[in-house]
Amino acid sequence: MTEEIKKPDSKIAVITLISVVAVILISIRTALVLEAALILGAMTAALFALYLGLNWKDIESGMINGIKNALGASLILIIIGMVIGSWILAGTIQTMVYYGLELLSPNIFLPAAFLLAALTSILVGSSFGTIATMGIVLLGVAEGLGVPKEITVGAIVSGAMLGDKVSPMSDSTNLTAAMSSTELFDHIKSMLYISVPAALISLILYSIIGAFYLDSGANLTNIALMLENLGQNFNISFWTLIPPALMLLLSIFKVPAIASLSISFLTASLFAIITQGASFSQILNVAANGYQANTGLEILDNLLTQGGINNMMNTVAIIMAGTAMGGILEKARVLEVILESMLGFIKKPRDLILISLSSAYIMLLATGEMFVSIVIPGRTLAPAYKEMGVETNVLSRSLETASTLGCSILPWGVVSVYIQNVMDIGFGYIPYTFLSILAPIIAVIYALTNKFTFRSN
Repeated sequence: MTEEIKKPDSKIAVITLISVVAVILISIRTALVLEAALILGAMTAALFALYLGLNWKDIESGMINGIKNALGASLILIIIGMVIGSWILAGTIQTMVYYGLELLSPNIFLPAAFLLAALTSILVGSSFGTIATMGIVLLGVAEGLGVPKEITVGAIVSGAMLGDKVSPMSDSTNLTAAMSSTELFDHIKSMLYISVPAALISLILYSIIGAFYLDSGANLTNIALMLENLGQNFNISFWTLIPPALMLLLSIFKVPAIASLSISFLTASLFAIITQGASFSQILNVAANGYQANTGLEILDNLLTQGGINNMMNTVAIIMAGTAMGGILEKARVLEVILESMLGFIKKPRDLILISLSSAYIMLLATGEMFVSIVIPGRTLAPAYKEMGVETNVLSRSLETASTLGCSILPWGVVSVYIQNVMDIGFGYIPYTFLSILAPIIAVIYALTNKFTFRSN
């Protein structure tokens, strides 16, 4: 039987965490290579773990347990790479971009993108799936309308995160409810108190920004060129919309994400043969390496050169490095000690909520992984909520607000890394991801004013 690992001194725990974060930040500032930065962070955590008395077997166990938390997300990423390639090969993305260019105008595009991403995410239960499918379609439309990419991605991510947080099919939503000892729909109902006002303000902001592009005007030449090029190079047909429609239908019936994405890939592959005349070897190639567009129109080629397992592997590597690092810190009980130290400052429900938000952000900053940021504070703080007579759905919404939404705008967060990879963008989208910025502000206002701090009977 393995001997229990001794808790470190709180001072050493803080020094460990600060050192790990500092190594990551210095590495990123030197060269924006997240894989190497996170591996250096994991090495730093391992050195501190050795200093704290852990042996290599303990450290290895921590890394493996940390990586296990992200295996589901990694599998989904791999399949999403296949789905994106197959959807483009089948003409699905092209058809949606074609009709999107015909129907949407610059002044309504941003609020429409926000709402479409939110609706898709609610049905799918996955911000990842929404960003990789509806997100890519909306990017193509934005390119034709002349709306800047950074603002477009911000609107898409905000909508995708909104839908994810209120969908009963979301894995992070279910995990947060479970880790905070809260009923699923009690958690969703509590989350709405933050999500709804944040969404309304975001919608107003996107509408104001969109109105500016009405004045500046769309690039009508680009729109005409894209429509002409799409019509000449691909078979634009409503039949090509069956794969995403089927995926949405399966999600409504709560078919797991991996299963529904796999079925969508197989269906899209079939329609690639029927509608575009693709061969089996082409299907295998786009599944592995992605679709390589060669239409002769650069903006269209950039949009349609997407997907494939191999193009997702650097994201998988970043996720594995980040979760391995978090696993070491958890195994060494560094995160646990920091949380317990914070509990000593709790005097009122307000303090409890602020500690919940802060602890989730600290875990997220240290690991870049939202699940660790949900699990550790959730397990640690739930008893304190019950003792103080505050409903645990206040804890669950605080964790969701900080961990999941925060992960979408933390540069080395798993969600942010995924967005950067799939959308082919840097950090420029972050200031326009209004939902993730507004939600914690609303949560803090509620805590300070004691609003919607539900008390247990």
